[in-house]
Amino acid sequence: MTSRSKNAVRSYETEIEKCREESNWKKAVELATQLKARSPQHESLAHFLIGEGKLEAHLEEWPPIRDNIERAQRELSDARGYLTLATDEAGKKAGVALDAHLLLGKLNYACGAYDDALKNYKLAELNTLTEKELPIRSLRIVAESYAIKGLCLEETAPGGGGASSRFKAAEREADMVRSFELASDLTLLYLQKTAAPAVRAGPTLEAALQRAPHLHLKAGRPQAAIDRYRSMLRATECQWTQALRLTLARQLAELLMRGTNGQEYKIPSVSGAAGTRQAAPGPWTPAKYTSINQFVPQNVYEEIVLLLLVSEAMAVRAAVLSQSAEFEVERGSSLRAARAVGDLLALAAARWGHLQLVLESLERAMKFSFGCAHTWRQRALATAAAAAAAPPSSQQGSPAWTAGTKAVSVMRHAKTLATDDAPLRLVGANTCYNMGELEEGIALAEEALAIEQKTNGPLLARCHLYTGIGYQMKAQRTNSRIEKEASNEKSLQNLLKAVQLDNNDHLAFYHLALHYLRQAMLNEAMDAARCCLHARAECAGGLRVAAALWACGAAGARGGRALAAAAVARHHYPAAPWPLTAAAMLQLQWGEPDVSTETNEHATRRHAFFIARIYSVTMCLVGSYSPRVAFH
Repeated sequence: MTSRSKNAVRSYETEIEKCREESNWKKAVELATQLKARSPQHESLAHFLIGEGKLEAHLEEWPPIRDNIERAQRELSDARGYLTLATDEAGKKAGVALDAHLLLGKLNYACGAYDDALKNYKLAELNTLTEKELPIRSLRIVAESYAIKGLCLEETAPGGGGASSRFKAAEREADMVRSFELASDLTLLYLQKTAAPAVRAGPTLEAALQRAPHLHLKAGRPQAAIDRYRSMLRATECQWTQALRLTLARQLAELLMRGTNGQEYKIPSVSGAAGTRQAAPGPWTPAKYTSINQFVPQNVYEEIVLLLLVSEAMAVRAAVLSQSAEFEVERGSSLRAARAVGDLLALAAARWGHLQLVLESLERAMKFSFGCAHTWRQRALATAAAAAAAPPSSQQGSPAWTAGTKAVSVMRHAKTLATDDAPLRLVGANTCYNMGELEEGIALAEEALAIEQKTNGPLLARCHLYTGIGYQMKAQRTNSRIEKEASNEKSLQNLLKAVQLDNNDHLAFYHLALHYLRQAMLNEAMDAARCCLHARAECAGGLRVAAALWACGAAGARGGRALAAAAVARHHYPAAPWPLTAAAMLQLQWGEPDVSTETNEHATRRHAFFIARIYSVTMCLVGSYSPRVAFH
C-alpha cells in the first residue's frame, strides 16, 4: 500500500509539473486539490500549487496593470490565503516557502501594494539567491520576481535631498538596473528552454527587457544602453523570442540614429572571436551566438542598416496576410510594427543616399499593406524621389521613362487613399511635370490647392506656385495663341498669389521673373529677380535670369554685373555647365580677352559638348526652360 501511495503521489506531481510548464492552471488546481485530499502530508505543497494556480489564472485574464488593481484586490484573496499558508514552518520543510514568498510579491504587485511586494522579496532573500540550474517554471518565477522588484523600486522611489538621499538614490538605481538585467537574462533563458506549445513573456517580463536600457539612458549612459541591447540581441533566437527581438532591434536602431555619431561609435565586441578569451557562461546566462565568421559592423551606419533590415525581414515574416475580420487585431499590430521599421529604414537609407533599400522594403510591404494609406504614401514619395527628371521627348522604355511612369502610377493609387494630402499631390505634380504629363500635373496641383484653400493650410502659397509652373510650361508647349494667352494669364495669377502669400519664397519670385522675361517685360522681370536673390542669394535660377537681363542691357556697367552673376553661379554650382559657358561668353563681350580664353579653356576641358559652337549671349544665358532648375 505504501508503494502504491508513493507512486500515485509521484504521478500527481509529474502531471502537475507538466501543467505548470504549459500554464494549464485550471487542471493544475484540480490536481493539487486531489493531491491534498489523497496525501495530507503534502498539504503545504498543495496549498502552494492551489495559490499559484489561482494567481496565474487571474493574471492571464487580467494582467498586472494599474487599471486592474481594484479587481485584483477583490479577486485574489483566496490565492493570498493559500500562498500565506505555504510560508509556515511546514512549507519551509516542504521547500515551497521561498517560491510562495516570490509569488506573494507578484500578488502584492498586482494589487498595487509595492512596499509589501518588496518585503516579500526581502523575506525570500532574492538578492542572495545562488545562480544554479532551475526547472522551467522556477526560471519564470525568479525572472518575474526580479522584474517586479525593479518595477516596485521605480514606483516607490524616495524623495528628498542631501548627500545621504543622493547616495541612497544611486544605490537604489543600481539595484533596479541589476534587477532588470537579471530579469532580462532569465527571461531569454526561459524562452530558450521552454518546450510549451504556446508561450508569451507577458507584460511584466517584456517591460523588464526594455527597462534596463532606458535606465541607462536616463542616467546619461548611452553606451551602456547600447551594450545592453546588443547583449540581448546576441541571445540565440527561438520561436518565442522573435517578437521581442523585433522590438529590441528597432529600439537599438532608433537609439543609434538619435544619440550616436561616427566619432563616439564603438563597434560591437564579438564573443568567440580569434584571440579573445571568454569567461564560461553562468547557469542564468542565455545561450548566445558565437562564431569566428560573424559579421561585425565597422561603423554606425552599417549597424543601423543591419538592424533595420533584420527587423524588416522579421516584420514581413510575421505579417498577417488574411483580411478576415477575426484577424483584424493581429493584422493591425503586425502592420504597425512593419510600418515603424519601414519609417526608420527610410530615414536611415535616405540620409546616406541608399534609396534603393527603401524601394525594395516598400515593395515587400505591399503584400500586407492593402488599403494602408501610410505605406502607399511612403512608396509614392520614394518612387518620386527615384524617378529621374525625364524631358517630354524621353524615349519610351528608357530607365528614366520607366522610373517616372512607375512614380506616376503609384501616385495615382496613393492619392485615392490619402484624400486630404496636399503635399503628396504636389510631389505628384512635380513628377508629372518632369515626365511631360502637364495636364495631369496641373490637375494634381489644383487638387492640392483646393485642399489647402479649404483648411487655409500652410502650403497654400506653394500650391499656387506649382499650379503656376504647370500653366507656364503648358503655355510654352502649345502653339495655339488663344490657349497660350489663357495659360499665361492663369500662370501669372497663381504666381502673383504665391508671392503675395509668401514673400520669402525664392522659387516663386524666380518663376515670376521667368514669366515676365518670356513676355518681354524686362523691368518687372528684373524686380522679381532681385527679390529672388534677396530671398536666397545663391539661387541658380535667379542668378541665371539676372545675368541674362543684365547682358541684354548691353551696357558696360550692366555687363559687369552679368559677369559677376555668372561668377557667383560658378562658385555655388561648379558642376553645372551653363555658368562656365556664360562666363566665357560674357568675358568675350565685356571682360579681358586673356581671362575669357582661360575660362573658355576651362569650360572646354570640363564641358566640351556644351561649347561645340558659340551661341548668342542671350540664348546661352536664358536657354530653354527645364523643370529641374526650378528646384535649385
